Amino acid sequence: MKYLLLLATIAFCSCSPKIRTSVSEKHEKLNETDKVIVFNDKSELPSTYSKIGTTKIGDTGFTVNCDLGTVIEKAKIEAKKSGANALLITEHLYPSVFGSSCHRITADLLRIENTTNYIEPEIAKDSVKSTNNLEAVSNDAIVYGPVYYGNSKTSKFLLLANVAQSFRVASSPDGLNSVQKEYLKKLKSGLSYDISAYYLKDERTGFGLKYNAYKSSGTLSNQQVTLDDGTIYQGDFSDDITISFIGASFILTEGHNSRTGEANLELAIGYMAYKNKSTIIGSPLKITGGNLGMIGGMGYHFRITPHFLVGPQVNFAGGVLKKLKYKYADGSTETIKLDKEDFENLWRIDLAIGAKFRF
Repeated sequence: MKYLLLLATIAFCSCSPKIRTSVSEKHEKLNETDKVIVFNDKSELPSTYSKIGTTKIGDTGFTVNCDLGTVIEKAKIEAKKSGANALLITEHLYPSVFGSSCHRITADLLRIENTTNYIEPEIAKDSVKSTNNLEAVSNDAIVYGPVYYGNSKTSKFLLLANVAQSFRVASSPDGLNSVQKEYLKKLKSGLSYDISAYYLKDERTGFGLKYNAYKSSGTLSNQQVTLDDGTIYQGDFSDDITISFIGASFILTEGHNSRTGEANLELAIGYMAYKNKSTIIGSPLKITGGNLGMIGGMGYHFRITPHFLVGPQVNFAGGVLKKLKYKYADGSTETIKLDKEDFENLWRIDLAIGAKFRF
């Protein structure tokens, strides 16, 4: 039985918010019925008050009872224990998709002369009603610490831009010599960039458009090619490859209330086009194709300002070409349907650094 009680105690403590309180001045503990006023901004404070400590209501990693109302009540209990009759919220961290699911606050413990002039705070889902009037204080009006001091409008649009080192994952064909294998290996590594624009239907989800382009080029010198009829050609070969994508895109992101940065997931579906401006022993050959393409990505952007963030992102992009169109030096064209084992694999990995703009 004692082990069962121990487990129950551990489980209860794990489900409750993590609380840390420090007090610089000792005062008599308040009664349970005494009122504690909650201030959202220093501008709401009376002309005379004293700070006697701080309290922080956090997340243990297993906390489940951590809506804003519960968190505020926990902070008020800590205030009463310390003899404080007021709280000033100095930081408010919101639940996030990829981080904690809890509201977390840091508050100063204050003593003020008279609490009867203030309305008992009412807690909405994500906000605290003002102590001085009956208007609800919006999320953006609450103080979030040094980064968020002051008001910040909720963004309705997102713009993301990335530059990446990219690596195509297709295997090389058989029958190549070591020089040709090394050439193809280098050709499958290139630079890519993309830009995405989203309309946010709420704080965390948005829909928009994505454009992405990959480029790679190279020259293979003094190579010999033998055709099926036995004719031998010798000279230089070159490739100038562009793989472009445009399509509808979806984003799932953390809101602008996350303090350190924002994680995001992206998924785009659209048209992927392939173009290779190649030369074979001085003779130009243009190879093109297109098909359905997809891009999936995840990243984390660190906040520089409330509306500008920078950070890494990883994308997995590509598609498969089932036919190719060849345009020869004399202007003639030919479309060739590829056998299944000869499909052109366009899939690649992009290791990107990018910027995120909210407006």
